[in-house]
Amino acid sequence: MKKFLPPLFLAGAIFAAYSPALRNDFVWDDTALILRDPLIRSWQLVPEAFQHFLFIDATPSDFYRPIQRLSYLVDYAAFVFKPAGYHLTSILCHLGASLALLLLANELLRGWNVEERKRPWTALIATLIWAIHPVHTAAVAYISGRADPLAAMFGFLGLYCAVRIAPATRANRWLLQIATAAFFLLSALSKETGLIFPVLLIAILVLRKSWRQIAPAGVVFLFVVVSYLSLRLPAEHSPAPSLRPPAPLLVRPIIVARAFAEYTGLVLFPANLHMDRDVESQPFGPSDASVRGAAWRELQTLLGIVLIAAAIYWLGRSRKRDPAIFGCLVLAALAYVPVSGAFSLNATIAEHWLYLPTAFLFLAVTLAISRLGVPAPVAATVVGLLIVCLGGRAFLYTLDWKNQRTFLER
Repeated sequence: MKKFLPPLFLAGAIFAAYSPALRNDFVWDDTALILRDPLIRSWQLVPEAFQHFLFIDATPSDFYRPIQRLSYLVDYAAFVFKPAGYHLTSILCHLGASLALLLLANELLRGWNVEERKRPWTALIATLIWAIHPVHTAAVAYISGRADPLAAMFGFLGLYCAVRIAPATRANRWLLQIATAAFFLLSALSKETGLIFPVLLIAILVLRKSWRQIAPAGVVFLFVVVSYLSLRLPAEHSPAPSLRPPAPLLVRPIIVARAFAEYTGLVLFPANLHMDRDVESQPFGPSDASVRGAAWRELQTLLGIVLIAAAIYWLGRSRKRDPAIFGCLVLAALAYVPVSGAFSLNATIAEHWLYLPTAFLFLAVTLAISRLGVPAPVAATVVGLLIVCLGGRAFLYTLDWKNQRTFLER
């Protein structure tokens, strides 16, 4: 396959799926982050972007994401308040994250000794499915969701540079180490979940038994954490108001099970997609709706337990049979844990939280299916239909973000 074809396929599929966003308006938090944020109005305010959390002219938040704010500053300089330009930037960020994932996937598969002829196709198909999966629409069609593509793009690039260190010359190793640390820090400054990438790097090195590289990776991890905290802690911050107390520790395993079942349904059947989700039976008190949904939530808990057990079984089964699948599943699990419901966040579940873990999950699933020996014509037909269906659903869901009215009604 020609090297220019995979990026071309990705760009075409992404713009085809998310092109309606170019006609969308500002919705929801866009008004606070763009229309009312004075720190994006001038290049002279760049230092101030690192000294304030997001939502300085709205309800306080715990989101320290200066790179996200700087991306809006660039948009404002180019487009002022024309939403099409902001949406174009978000689509380009998602494309950048997809291209970075494609590079990383190829390197990971090479390191796990996947056959040369299968490697580029496996990486491309997995990345293509990830790039146009409708569950990621909230991270692409929603301007305020740009933190996810930014963090993923920088994080994937950091991992790519890191796994390229071993075969590089001594002179290039230092450059790759510096690039790795810089990309990881940019990822963390784009979104808090970017701090997981150094952990993923250490996991990759352990899985590959690259023991000599673990110490330098630990130094990179320490540099990223110290640099991040040195910027975050002095920043002006008002604590975010608590709308409700966090779920008790004894309830968290139930939330974890329900969230896993909910996420599985969203990945397999991305039909009922919307911004506001909750897997608690009584999220806002004992209303009639929460009482009617209580029985379903209990069944969802049982389903989640079964699905978690199945995932653990697949993980254990692939440990000795297929190191590549096992490695991808480990990375997916590590990326999923922070958003699994085990920790108290601003919600119990959110579609865009799947943005990072599904990247490695789809790579594992694509690898597993490629091992089945399905005839090439059949595989090509199935993949083609899947791409069309996922892209079409993402196209339709993007229309839900057209303006504030359609966003709230749908």
